[in-house]
Amino acid sequence: MRRLRYLSFGLAALMAPAVGFAADGGLACRTLKEQRDALAGAAMRAEIALARRYRQQRCPELNSRAELANANEPALAPLNYEALLQCRQAAEWQLERENPVLYRNRLGFTFYSAAGSASARQADQRLEAMQQLQCRL
Repeated sequence: MRRLRYLSFGLAALMAPAVGFAADGGLACRTLKEQRDALAGAAMRAEIALARRYRQQRCPELNSRAELANANEPALAPLNYEALLQCRQAAEWQLERENPVLYRNRLGFTFYSAAGSASARQADQRLEAMQQLQCRL
């Protein structure tokens, strides 16, 4: 009986560092995931802002009316969705022609803005660190 007690105590002592490491690893994983998510969100917001600027330059009236329609504001006249789609496609083509690709993330998303590419690069670095720690994604 005494041996069993010592054996149990010994196993518990051996497992304690592993449990502590797992807890620290879990905290590290959670922190990295939160950082990655925040950086990826910032990257996407920067790209959306860049695309919005191009759309606003190319077709300011249609773009403004579309935003009002998205906010459930009553529009003065029905929105011409075909014209809006064509304008937005033209704005995207212009954006792609005028801006070099600064970064393409691990998912293949292209970043044209300096802020977006920097945040996306940092998000990918956090993802790489998570993979090295074998965090669950």
